[in-house]
Amino acid sequence: MKKLLSLVLVVLMLLGSTTFAVAEEKVKLNIWSFTNELEGMINKYFVPAHPDIEITYTLYPTDAGEYTSKVDALLGTDAANAEAPDVFALEAAFVKKYVDSEWTANLADLGFMDADYETCIPAMVQIGTDNATGAHKALAWQSTPGALFYRASLAEKYLGVKSPEEFQAKVADWDAFMETAYELKDASQGAVKMFCAFGDIWNAYQYSRSQPWVVDGKLVVDDVLLDFVDLCKEAETDDLYGKGTAWQESWFEGMKTDSTLCYFLPTWGLHYVLKPNCGNYDSETDAAKEGTPGTYGDWRMVDGPVGYSWGGTWLGANAAKVAAADDAKMAAIKEFIRFFTLDADFLYTYAKDSGDFVSNNSVVQKIVDEGGLPNPFLGGQDHYSAFASAAMLANGAIMSRYDETLNTLWQDNVTLPYSKGEVEFDAAIATFKEKVAAAYADLTIE
Repeated sequence: MKKLLSLVLVVLMLLGSTTFAVAEEKVKLNIWSFTNELEGMINKYFVPAHPDIEITYTLYPTDAGEYTSKVDALLGTDAANAEAPDVFALEAAFVKKYVDSEWTANLADLGFMDADYETCIPAMVQIGTDNATGAHKALAWQSTPGALFYRASLAEKYLGVKSPEEFQAKVADWDAFMETAYELKDASQGAVKMFCAFGDIWNAYQYSRSQPWVVDGKLVVDDVLLDFVDLCKEAETDDLYGKGTAWQESWFEGMKTDSTLCYFLPTWGLHYVLKPNCGNYDSETDAAKEGTPGTYGDWRMVDGPVGYSWGGTWLGANAAKVAAADDAKMAAIKEFIRFFTLDADFLYTYAKDSGDFVSNNSVVQKIVDEGGLPNPFLGGQDHYSAFASAAMLANGAIMSRYDETLNTLWQDNVTLPYSKGEVEFDAAIATFKEKVAAAYADLTIE
């Protein structure tokens, strides 16, 4: 009997130690990002469903380029280092820099197939694709289609417009948009401007380009960019806009007063820019503050003159870490990216919880078919259905790794000084090309 008891104890001890060992054998993933948004999603959704994966989350802000500097420093010198990210987040401003490089792994190397992307919003897949090789390098959990938001009461008072459909006809293209700007100026005696700043107009307008900034190593100044500068010059000369600057106080001020009719904003702009700055929004209740002046409930949205996308976050894998990974690590890297960007159950739950517009067409359509997400901030208009339409209009193929730098150089050296009469057009273009040559010595510039 004693021998039997001893044998049982030994077996139990062995089983216990084996169980303990298995519990300790977690696959470890290093995740880098530039905001805490992804960290919250990991803790709420990923960790509970993946007890076998241990996440180390590292956050570097984008301020002063800290995030990209950290990524460049490590991936450019010692990408296989244990501290280097296995998966890292990429935002729209610099996603193409990494997607079009050897630093990001081809998702096919992780086992992803083209069929996996069939339900994704096309623009988001295009942006995550290496322009040179056609390889899919990064995927996004959200889609960020843009729309045109306008004040319903001002549109009715000064333009006689009573519905989003009627307003869309007034802004169906850029010519119509400018005609409406003049009509508004006359009807309001200049008290209400069509828009406040060039910044948000730019994000929509530049999506009309037929070509990216660089094609086959040559700088391309698309005619659409010239049209944009002409629009800004006209708006400045004829006092059609609020003379504000995007992301500064004057820009936000127009969201809570009767000074501005329109704003071009994407999905996140509705929730994190327009709503919080409307003057009478209560973030705790996600509703209007009683007795407080503001514009809550008076906004509506339409497609506007052009389909566009603004922002977004993609997930890419460190090519060096993928190349060195064993089967378990490879599977964990793939699962992390798959879960956040392709898992329909997660994306549906996350969309319903947050109101964020996700990158999966089937999930979007399911939510739309269920009645969408009627939004009291928009007077009950369903922003999900409206964004679903806008998402299919954006063309992600025009984005390139040069965008962050060249967009800034264009605005600083052409758009702003020329529209304000500080420099002649030819001189502005010449200065722009000089700056581009200094930034990219390898480009052909004519």
